[in-house]
Amino acid sequence: MTTMQSRRLRVRSAVLGVVGAALLLAPLGGQVSADPTTVQESDVAAVDAYITTQLHDLDIPGMALSIVQGDQIIHAQGFGTADSSGRAVTPQTPFGIGSITKSFTAMAVMQLVEAGKIDLDAPVQRYLPWFRLADQEASAKITIRDLLRQTTGISEKDGNGFWSSQQGLEDTVRGLGSIELTQPVGTAYQYSNINYSIAGLVVEKVAGQPYGDYVTQHIFAPLDMQHSFTSRDQAVADGLSDGHTYMIGRTFALDRPVPPVYGPTGSLMASAEDLAHYAIAHLDDGRYGDTAILAPEGIAELHAPAVDVPGTDARYAMGWGAVTWEGQPMLFHSGDVFNYHSFITLLPDGDLGIVLLVNATGFEQLSQVDGIAQGVLSLLHGGPAPEPISAPFMNRFLYWAIVLTPFIQILGIVLGWRRRMRRGRWTLILTVALNLVAVFSLFGLAQLIPFPFPSLVAVYPELGYGLIAVATLALGWSVIFSAMRLLTRRSRRDDLTPATA
Repeated sequence: MTTMQSRRLRVRSAVLGVVGAALLLAPLGGQVSADPTTVQESDVAAVDAYITTQLHDLDIPGMALSIVQGDQIIHAQGFGTADSSGRAVTPQTPFGIGSITKSFTAMAVMQLVEAGKIDLDAPVQRYLPWFRLADQEASAKITIRDLLRQTTGISEKDGNGFWSSQQGLEDTVRGLGSIELTQPVGTAYQYSNINYSIAGLVVEKVAGQPYGDYVTQHIFAPLDMQHSFTSRDQAVADGLSDGHTYMIGRTFALDRPVPPVYGPTGSLMASAEDLAHYAIAHLDDGRYGDTAILAPEGIAELHAPAVDVPGTDARYAMGWGAVTWEGQPMLFHSGDVFNYHSFITLLPDGDLGIVLLVNATGFEQLSQVDGIAQGVLSLLHGGPAPEPISAPFMNRFLYWAIVLTPFIQILGIVLGWRRRMRRGRWTLILTVALNLVAVFSLFGLAQLIPFPFPSLVAVYPELGYGLIAVATLALGWSVIFSAMRLLTRRSRRDDLTPATA
């Protein structure tokens, strides 16, 4: 990998916050004690006060927290409101959990491995014989393990190509034949949502039932996750928190279901209390109470750090990011989808788990919930009061550069129109040059956002339409102004040309 590629991947991780939590959690080193001490009531009170402050400061409608130690939920609390009626968030309130869904898909696959129905190192084509990408030879090499470790070679941008689609899971996977791999199979990590869609379809075919039914029957039910759902209608009936999106710094209610193809990637809904049950199973070798949903060997396989995440200290396992924090392993994953953000982290050596759910998200705010989780972890380990959380510079720069540029262009057009006849050819040159620079620089920056344009419009509409406005204003005004200048010059030449007899 070249230096430029590495830098580009670092920027993308920072912008999207997909596994950027490693960068947020790493700075805690040297500031707190990592000894697995028992969490005290005073620690919990400090955490609640801290989250209440963050809820207010970041204009977050509602949050839910659960903390697990060993095989017990030692704290579960709701904060703020779940909907416009003012209904309070509780630990039982369902939220969208976004990409934390991936760890459920990985667990479903591992359950089928344990049952002898899936081989992690078998090619995907054993279970989906028709599976093809653009390179047929490479397609035959992609294994189930590659899907779960994100090493198929399918890029992040290609994996994000379906956020505006309503096509079904199997139909979408059958239509991947035009996707070109950007890395050789099995060699490099690329966070690609479509990998887990394919894995979910394998679960369906092998288990002989829809993905949602499998997860409900084999994970939700054994873990007593009574407020967790694969069906949005069922979640709404149980009091699903209304989702929100940040636009120009304010939150707005947004009702937007996850596209069908991303069901196994990011569509699950769960409460903080239920995810605490899930965390206990991961911390206790696959057991929750008297129920085992996976053997210890399977849990160890899911958690094993496998492939480096470029530009970070993290590695990716199977549906989990992995880092070393204060000398002990830490597992984590964030989730972000349209109108919800979530974060889960596990410290297996300390038997500690933290779940944080939020009913709002936005381009600038992607990493802020992960930062709140960092603050909770610090407080639980005797650290100082966390610093106020702000959006990373790159997020803010990209967002406001795209949103504000059309207004700057309009101002320039007005000034250019008023002075169009007085500045000569340099006004023309400057107008055209500045507008073209705006277009190319902004579309260059947009390449740091790994979404095809239709998906960008679907996920971050203000950014997508902002780029459309930039291009329209820049190119349109450049053409109009150039034509006007040429017509003006021709008119002047005609006026100066002597009439012939």
